[in-house]
Amino acid sequence: MKIPKPQRTARRRPKVTGLRTPLPPLQDRPGRPGRPEQPALPQTSGTEQSEQIVISGCDYLGLSDDAVIREAWLNASASGPLQTGASRATTGDHPLYRRAEKAIADFLDEPAAVLTATGYLASLTVAQGLRDQATHVVVDASAHNCVQDGARLSGLPILSFASGDARALRSVLRELPPSARPLVATDGVYGIRGGMAPLNEYLLALPASGWLWVDDAHGLGSVGPTGRGSPEFFGLRDSRLIRSVTFSKALAVAGGAVIGDASLMEHVRTRAGAYLGSSAPPLAIAAAITAAVVRVHRLPGRVRRLQELARRFSNALPSRPEILNDPRTPVTAIHPRDAAQAQRLTEALTQAGFVPPWICYPGGPGGGFFRIALKATHSRSQIDRLARTIRTGLNA
Repeated sequence: MKIPKPQRTARRRPKVTGLRTPLPPLQDRPGRPGRPEQPALPQTSGTEQSEQIVISGCDYLGLSDDAVIREAWLNASASGPLQTGASRATTGDHPLYRRAEKAIADFLDEPAAVLTATGYLASLTVAQGLRDQATHVVVDASAHNCVQDGARLSGLPILSFASGDARALRSVLRELPPSARPLVATDGVYGIRGGMAPLNEYLLALPASGWLWVDDAHGLGSVGPTGRGSPEFFGLRDSRLIRSVTFSKALAVAGGAVIGDASLMEHVRTRAGAYLGSSAPPLAIAAAITAAVVRVHRLPGRVRRLQELARRFSNALPSRPEILNDPRTPVTAIHPRDAAQAQRLTEALTQAGFVPPWICYPGGPGGGFFRIALKATHSRSQIDRLARTIRTGLNA
């Protein structure tokens, strides 16, 4: 969908920043690449962008300028090498990496964690680490591309089921041979459109010989009573549960991790080429991860506030087919019915003081869409104004 430019005005027109380079192919269905149409990013008129409120991206807990995390980063950079210069499987290990792994495992009340350089790499590490254990990968159709790429990289047979549909999952699992050891893969929180996979139902459908792999990139820090993610939200504790996470969404730093049973995590360390063959991340990242995990643990009010704002926003939004919203998560997607409606909403958001979050992203509609991400640092009045603006912009 191409968005026309608005009429020129005497006021300066900031451009909405976004993706300007070609994207990887969209997955319009699992295993089949498609070609995304590159959107013309909306041009807007109105207030200066520097004065506008950011409602895009992630940073769900508003920790991107946290002084404690910044200090941990700077101290690690100043007191030792920037990076160990090798894979952790060879000579590149360091106490800061092990400290970060212990911090995330303790926070999630799990036996062990394996640190990776990025969240995307964490998903590849899961798939490679379990490919000699599992016999099939069964993927939620809305799982993030990193999960789908990991499934393909495993070399195992791949099956898919309708997103969020435990009955469809059970139907697929029934078709497997009795000796099958399926790895069921899903997002915890769907990062593109919001909402949550019914992990409790998925786990009930899983045979004793299988595993449930939850990519909880957008769940960690944003859902669950204390921000420990989607498994906490559903009250799940099971040795068959494996998590991959990133620290770049709610925790405001880079890096990722795989978390789960101690023996399984040790197996992952010795089998996953994505872990064995990757250089370790900068030491400052490991130190910042540890600090960020501690901050989330010590700031439960941030998590509660984010969740309260998500419910408030959901209650204030109009019920319209263009809007995908779940009050349990901080992400809302708006798919305009045409370019004219998209442009009207862009103009309305800009005039109301918001940076219009128009993006094109793998797994989303090829022409682009609005992806709104709430943050704990937003005020209630800003959330109310945002909901009113969306109502006005879509109705105009």
